Amino acid sequence: MSGAEQVNSVEGTVVGAVLQARTVTADTIVMQAPSTRVPVPRQLPPPVRTWVDRTVELERLDTLLAAAEPVRVVVTGLAGVGKTGLAVRWLDRHREHFRDGVLHVDLNGWSGHTPPTTRQVLAGWLRALGLSADEVPGDLAELTALYRTMTSDRTLAVLVDNARSTEQVQPLVPAAARGTILVTSRHRLAPLAVAGFRHIDLDCFPTPTGAVLLAGLLDEDRQPVGADMLHALAARCHGHPLALTMAGAHLAAHPRRDPARLLTRLNHHPPGQSSPLQAHALPVEGVLQMSYEDLDTATARLYRSLAEHPGAEFTADPLAAGLDVPVADVEQGLGRLLEGNFVTETRDERYRLHDVVRHHVRALADQDDEEARLAIRRRIIEWYLRRTAAADKVINPFPRRFSPVYTDLDTGIFPDTKAALDWVELERANLLAAQTVADDCGWSELVYQFGEVLWNPLRPNYTAAELVQSQFLGANAAADAGHILEIVCRTRQGFGETNLGHHEAAITICTVAVQRATEVGDPWLESGALSTRARAYLKADDPHAARADLERSLTIAEDMHDGRSVALRHRRLGETALHPKSTDAKLAGHHLRLAANMFAGIGDHIGHARTVLHLARALTLNEQPFEALSELTVIEQAVRDYGSIGYLADLCTALGQVHVALGDIAEARRHYDEAINHYTAAGPGADKGKTAVIALRAALDSDQPTA
Repeated sequence: MSGAEQVNSVEGTVVGAVLQARTVTADTIVMQAPSTRVPVPRQLPPPVRTWVDRTVELERLDTLLAAAEPVRVVVTGLAGVGKTGLAVRWLDRHREHFRDGVLHVDLNGWSGHTPPTTRQVLAGWLRALGLSADEVPGDLAELTALYRTMTSDRTLAVLVDNARSTEQVQPLVPAAARGTILVTSRHRLAPLAVAGFRHIDLDCFPTPTGAVLLAGLLDEDRQPVGADMLHALAARCHGHPLALTMAGAHLAAHPRRDPARLLTRLNHHPPGQSSPLQAHALPVEGVLQMSYEDLDTATARLYRSLAEHPGAEFTADPLAAGLDVPVADVEQGLGRLLEGNFVTETRDERYRLHDVVRHHVRALADQDDEEARLAIRRRIIEWYLRRTAAADKVINPFPRRFSPVYTDLDTGIFPDTKAALDWVELERANLLAAQTVADDCGWSELVYQFGEVLWNPLRPNYTAAELVQSQFLGANAAADAGHILEIVCRTRQGFGETNLGHHEAAITICTVAVQRATEVGDPWLESGALSTRARAYLKADDPHAARADLERSLTIAEDMHDGRSVALRHRRLGETALHPKSTDAKLAGHHLRLAANMFAGIGDHIGHARTVLHLARALTLNEQPFEALSELTVIEQAVRDYGSIGYLADLCTALGQVHVALGDIAEARRHYDEAINHYTAAGPGADKGKTAVIALRAALDSDQPTA
């Protein structure tokens, strides 16, 4: 019978048990909807393409796995010796054994990057193991305990790369009786032996194995390299895998070149340079030096200039500005450096140096003229300053500005606010490093300008600690230079301290800003400092002091006929009227409605939206939830388009509270869930907001008030 002829029908009366399928389609019966499955985590980086030897080490790991005890191993050795490669190869070989998955983290031990915190690592792993974002606790002790619980009965493996200390590793050990953890480190981490860790010391390859590795790196269509020459090259590289890889890349990049030339140059290394003859000491630098000498002049200059870049990752544009050459030339040069394994590509057209290579770059740069180096460094930093200023103007075009960097800016490079915020997030580490390097170099005028340009980009997305540090540097630099931005940066430093919960420190800093603004006779700055101090008073549960500062600030703004400042002060007065110690929903609604209308009148859409978030709460407390929902619906798209994850989380929270007031619990829960996801994505800085929304959602299932 064909599918078209099949009939599935029941006539008459059915007696007895009845089984009803969800869907009947042709000859397939679906009994229930498919459940959502969390994929088994397989977080390992891909194995290296060329693999040789390490048989002894792999067999030892196999033996440990076969024993009836946890596998706990520290793989140690020189930089670039292949520690991670060994761990990845072995774990990938036994992937079927680890049926519950493999977790991985790079602790950046020697990369110069900030290592992830234990809290960040465990939170990410717990989510990978199937917990939803709101089930992940914020407290480190709770995180650790939950991680041990989650791993106690699972067969999984953990790879902890580039650990620098025992303390980093101990909380990451899985609790399962048959759990596996491999740690790679340049240190032996001897104290881990107490916890049952074994050590595998990874050495360089013997010459025959090094020759095999070299041969595997060469293209098939290359002019053949004889066995004797491969052995000689492997010996001169002392069997160091990274040095061998660099030598192989050199041979592959020059298929017509006689490999004897490479050997000769290794044997006759220039005086004064790191000698490749010191076995196990600096073999990589020797090969790097040889490869460096093969670079054309422009690419060699580009390579040395990487020492002047303030951050770990880089693109072509700031380097082109530093070298004062076309971007296309730098892009071509980076391509050559990538081909020679001098740099690695972290994502499309974004690069970083291997940490071993970084030492070589710095050693070369130290031989250059100091004045020329500083000129390159300053131009790179100035490029970041101007690009951040352009992003700042797109993110918030309204405030008064003081820095000369805002003159003749090309803001067209960012099509919208989201693009500007995304760029800042991608470059955030470089921007903060650029300000720090400028401070180290004594370039005060750049330091305080960074304080101004970073304010709007850092403020929306829970980067309070970074914001405080940036404004602290800016304020001190401006004070040294006698620049008015000292007051601006002090005020904004106080704002950030409030976000960190340091309310008394914020009040003190803002008081200094108020006094300085009064001394210089700038009412705009005085009004702003008073408003920010009022915010600190409010967070410190002193709404009466906050109201006094705000009323004084509002009077100053009205006397200046500064419409946006007046709107900001009314918004903050509305927030103050919603404080639990002095809640007056009608008064709050009055101030917030005034502020919302003023922001709309001057075309400040995000200022209007942020005000409506508070207005919705006032309306809800005033038993006007339908009007509150209407107001939030109007601003929802503007908030989503803006691109700030923090503002979006606030919006979802407000929508949840309004739907609670409307009695629509399912819709309230949906919005709370979305808010929690946004707070989680925002990182540790948003934990306080996340905790508050989790409590609101939990209250949906109890008799507690939720709005």
